[in-house]
Amino acid sequence: TARKAAATAAAAAVVCLVVIVNAFLSFSSWSADFQFRDPTDLSRRLDGHQPSIRSRIIDSLREQRGISPGDPDFQRLFLTRLDKMQKQSQIPTARRIALRSLDDQKKVWMRKNKDLENELQETYKSNVNNHEGFLNNVQPLSVCGRPTSVGTRADLALLEHVRADSVEHSCPGANSNKLLLLQGHQTYGKTGNNLIEFMHALQYARDHDVTVGIMRDSWPLRVLLPMFMSVQDKDNTGWRHHFEQAFCVKLFDTAVELEGWDIEQWENLSTLGQGRGTLGMDKDYLTSKKMFVYVSQTPLLEYIAHQSKILQTLYRNYNTGEGTTSRPWEKVRNMCSGIETLFGDDSKNVVYSTIHLRGLEGKSGVQLMKRMSSSSGCHPTAALEMEPEYIKSILRPLGMLKFPIVLITDGQNFDAIRRLVNDPDIGPRLKLVPQSASWVGGDITLAVMSNVFIGNPASTFSGFITKSRVALGLGHSYLFRAQNEEGEWRNTCGDTCVFDKRIMASMS
Repeated sequence: TARKAAATAAAAAVVCLVVIVNAFLSFSSWSADFQFRDPTDLSRRLDGHQPSIRSRIIDSLREQRGISPGDPDFQRLFLTRLDKMQKQSQIPTARRIALRSLDDQKKVWMRKNKDLENELQETYKSNVNNHEGFLNNVQPLSVCGRPTSVGTRADLALLEHVRADSVEHSCPGANSNKLLLLQGHQTYGKTGNNLIEFMHALQYARDHDVTVGIMRDSWPLRVLLPMFMSVQDKDNTGWRHHFEQAFCVKLFDTAVELEGWDIEQWENLSTLGQGRGTLGMDKDYLTSKKMFVYVSQTPLLEYIAHQSKILQTLYRNYNTGEGTTSRPWEKVRNMCSGIETLFGDDSKNVVYSTIHLRGLEGKSGVQLMKRMSSSSGCHPTAALEMEPEYIKSILRPLGMLKFPIVLITDGQNFDAIRRLVNDPDIGPRLKLVPQSASWVGGDITLAVMSNVFIGNPASTFSGFITKSRVALGLGHSYLFRAQNEEGEWRNTCGDTCVFDKRIMASMS
């Protein structure tokens, strides 16, 4: 009997010791708010000599459930609350660690060319050192409550901020009557193409010193206003002035107003319409395509700065659901709808990645990717197929497999979607925007403001998203990847390659 009693006591002591050790390990693994320098500090906190975890849980149980120490359910509920507090404390800690890791690994480099990378870095230093004061003149920018690096040393549009504030600055074409006219509804391609066409038109005006003219209710306004710069005054006067000033353009209501302007003409314009039937003879369509294929000869870093400034202007005026398009009856949607639908109150702080899965219309997409592979060194099909191992080669080293993964897709590659859904690491984290909240503007913002973006370099939609991320100072955009001799996936070209005509040609 004595031996049994001793054995029982010993077993109880072991159990007690295990419980104490496990409890201590649990506490010691918590975030800074729940870490203690030594066991005596822990004891004081638990015993109530300092504001304690134990007393907070007891007070909560007493107030909410009417349960006090000694009640039959007290121990079970106490441990449940303790476990819940531990898990909650780990969420902000995991986010801080992830964000710190992402910031440490953030690189915005030109391509696998050390000279160009050094040139970019030296330009950063020179711009900031020579124009430090201008950083104070640039207003900070957040999108959907999520911060950007606009107005900081990472701002690639710094040269444009300097130029805009200079005394001699004026809009292109200010001293001539040359006009690049964008009108009608026929365009070359879909939203991604159209956004490039608008930005190329502004670049063309800058390169050739002409004014960009936009006819009322034409394709540029139909593309932009549902997402950016909604009309919020009844007579359009304030909006009109703001739009013209923001982009250095002139808006026209009727053809009569074009009298006296010398509208740009191109001798070879008709060749762009070959094989397109009657559409290929439409002048508005041909002008749209002319802007798409236009490749500026501006030095790369200057080109990045100017394009980034345009993009920053768009995001300073993103729509929040207030106002209309150029058609007074057409209400605009909220660009933050995708983020807010998926993440609710946590949308400003949530850490997440976005995958843009685009089919690119079968064989034509494969051919386009092969050309992109030839110029950038990226794998010819990986960004089309988005295999789980390809995705994990990006997210795992960044510690991002612990966080939500949002998929935006055109739905053409169902096999790829199914592979991601069924993957044991990716599937549980995968999120799709509900159909009711899915639209082009919401998808763009979801991707632009994600912590990591994985896209397709042959997609103009992915290209616009990546350009936006560069303009907002957001790193970790992965479009150009290939495997080395050991089978490891590596970047072959950096974020800013989406602006490089040697890589992207007319999509730059």
